[in-house]
Amino acid sequence: MAQLTGFEADTLRQIITRTMEQVTAMETARSRVEDATQTLSAAAQAQAGTVLRQRLTEWQSEYSDIKNKLDLLNSQVQSLLSTRTSTDDTTVASATA
Repeated sequence: MAQLTGFEADTLRQIITRTMEQVTAMETARSRVEDATQTLSAAAQAQAGTVLRQRLTEWQSEYSDIKNKLDLLNSQVQSLLSTRTSTDDTTVASATA
């Protein structure tokens, strides 16, 4: 194997040094990307949670509205049934008298 000249050895050292600097810069960039990804992920989860809470509130409100309407309808049906039963009793009493 041939010996490197002083110039070749210096050039090789410079290449290695620059390569190591680039590796360090790339590792730093990768770390920043990972941090940014985690931040975005946390923000997305928080936003999703906010949207889900908002939808849940809307659904609860809609459910409450529907339940109130059903309760009112049920009350009206019960009132009509009571009136009909009373009318039927009166009709039967009149027919038997």
